Amino acid sequence: MVAFRTERIVDDKALVRNARRLRELADGKALIAVIKANAYGNGAVRTAKALADEAQMFAVATAREAQALRKAKISAPVLILGTITQFERQLAVGLDDVAFGISSLSEAAWLDSEAHKRGRRIKVHIAVDTGMRRFGFPPDPRLIRLSASFSGLDTEGLYTHYGRVGSEDGFTERQEEIFLAVENELRGAGMRFRYVHASGSASVLRREGLCGNAFRAGLALYGVCPDGCPRSGLSAVAAVYARVLAVKTLERGEGIGYGSSFSAENRMRVAVVSAGYADGIPYSASGRGFVLVGGTKCRIVGSVCMDVFFCDVTDAGSVGEGDIVTVIGGDADGAISMEEAARLSGTSAYELSVRLAAKRR
Repeated sequence: MVAFRTERIVDDKALVRNARRLRELADGKALIAVIKANAYGNGAVRTAKALADEAQMFAVATAREAQALRKAKISAPVLILGTITQFERQLAVGLDDVAFGISSLSEAAWLDSEAHKRGRRIKVHIAVDTGMRRFGFPPDPRLIRLSASFSGLDTEGLYTHYGRVGSEDGFTERQEEIFLAVENELRGAGMRFRYVHASGSASVLRREGLCGNAFRAGLALYGVCPDGCPRSGLSAVAAVYARVLAVKTLERGEGIGYGSSFSAENRMRVAVVSAGYADGIPYSASGRGFVLVGGTKCRIVGSVCMDVFFCDVTDAGSVGEGDIVTVIGGDADGAISMEEAARLSGTSAYELSVRLAAKRR
């Protein structure tokens, strides 16, 4: 563990347990596992391999992400969520069993043309904008029917995104009503979809808007809960560790790091730790975040640097070069979750998850 400067440990068994638990919470609906952004920092290829028997489909955000799965011999169906550039579409149409989320007639027409050139049909999932205002057709069944009329397209899916799950203004309920009205009208016109999906992690955990026969799980799949959502038996998948590079003694009034933004109130010991904002430690954790050293909760002091940060190890007992620092995870009787670390840093668990120790070692 922590052979180099920083390391992110991923528990594949916890990943599988979470997938099964989420399927239970979603009443057995088909799982579309969201593995964009390198599976939220946990490794897209390893996640896809771990969930080969659990997920019916994998969802990504870019053509390069889809290509990486195919290069790794991942043969499961892949859905590219949202709108991508024409350059990306040109790359992705050459990949096997990749479906496109579409939001416009121009996208549909371009894919239809490519399908005829290649002598095969291209799978699409039609996005419906029910209020999030990001991607999707207006909730107009006539326009959606027109987009599905292209002979080169296999319209296997219909979906939407919830924008404010957990809000008390009924926003999710209104989105669901709009989506179901569109789906019902399309079914009345004879259209059928293999996958109908609206729910994401927060929707499943809060059991709001659980419509359709499939759901998309991203953050919760990795054992991290969106703000305010119940944990519901999920297990943390990732732990992040670094090393103590040196221990400095500060006298009262002395500072450490750039700008000496921190000043010691009393004599204290400060560890220099082998991770910085280049490794995903938020700069905003300066003076606010905590880590664990020998099971003791130690406050981050001074300004987070590009390659290191500092923490107060005065009460952590004997601490020396090479000792392990737990950034995320458990140590002895202590633990720091991704959610807690994000809250203390004033950021979101989504952002922190994709950044922490994702690449550099």
